[in-house]
Amino acid sequence: MANRKTLYLVLFLSTLFIKGFGQFLYPFNDNFNRFYVFDEGVFEQLEFQPVDEFFVGNAYLAYFDPRGRFQLYFGGEKHELSLNRPSVYSTDHFLAYQFGSQIFLLEGNKLHQIESWALQEDLWVSDSIVAYNDVYNRFNVYQADSAQTLESWNIYTASISNNSLAYLDVNKQLKLFSRGRQYIVWPTQVTAFTAGQNLVAFQTGIGDLQVWYEDELYTLTYNTNGGFDVSDELVTFYDDLGGFNVFYQGETYPLLPYRPLFSELKENQLVWSDRNSFFFTFYQGEVVRLESYTPDKVTIDNDLLVYQDINGRLKGFSNGEKFSISSRIATDFDQINQAVLYRENRFRWHINIQGEDYTFE
Repeated sequence: MANRKTLYLVLFLSTLFIKGFGQFLYPFNDNFNRFYVFDEGVFEQLEFQPVDEFFVGNAYLAYFDPRGRFQLYFGGEKHELSLNRPSVYSTDHFLAYQFGSQIFLLEGNKLHQIESWALQEDLWVSDSIVAYNDVYNRFNVYQADSAQTLESWNIYTASISNNSLAYLDVNKQLKLFSRGRQYIVWPTQVTAFTAGQNLVAFQTGIGDLQVWYEDELYTLTYNTNGGFDVSDELVTFYDDLGGFNVFYQGETYPLLPYRPLFSELKENQLVWSDRNSFFFTFYQGEVVRLESYTPDKVTIDNDLLVYQDINGRLKGFSNGEKFSISSRIATDFDQINQAVLYRENRFRWHINIQGEDYTFE
């Protein structure tokens, strides 16, 4: 019964989703444990009881309501997708969920079924790719409104980014699927790998750190000496002498000759602190000093960096510019995409989206 209802809703919503996208959404439980979403300048109450698990994209909100039903808020309206709990995979642009062998996907304004015979195991989902094994032992990818088979056997070791999928095939070769093409990156087994945007960073069997980027191989160091991290177009790593470096668009930039006191890498934003507690970010090949102290709390999402200054007010950094987010002291703050929620006190909350400030009391 639940599966039939799910299929009916998929067909119904496929024709319903024709509205334009709103600005970024922000869901939250208020002081009275009522569940709200902020959308287009309006605080909309969705439930009278708290919601413990939700999934937010740039234009959608999915959640399990207090009765355990799977709900979708999209285009200013709420829709019940299922009475049961599916496995859910959420990114900025994709919402994928799986019931048994069936995979459903919300992309843009279309909600539809993309696979009927997937294995009941974890999927790999990004903003433009869904990868999965099927019951016929094939490894498949869905991209740009169509599915294709990459391998004639199941794949169990993979890494996915916004537009690229890296994986080890049955012969332990490292392969990359990016922008609709498949590449053999490394012919022998690697010890670690992570996909980025149009790239994959990996450690060879002898410990060298390599990056495949735009069909070229780059050797970053002959001893990873502390590992590496990848996010979008950035690869951070420690060189042979312990120096902190970042690889960006084919170039390596030395940042510090030692390990930073603090660092965080998310999406296309990198921040760190040196031994003097100076706070830096890396933006399009340039090092920018943001503060002469290290903030207590830093959040990064959707290419927006948010932190609390020494006076308790919120500052942001995006697109190469530093700016103020709050003129009031924030007792706490959080961020989803480019929406920032901060509390002035227990009863007065604010949501700031791209410079517009809205008050919830």
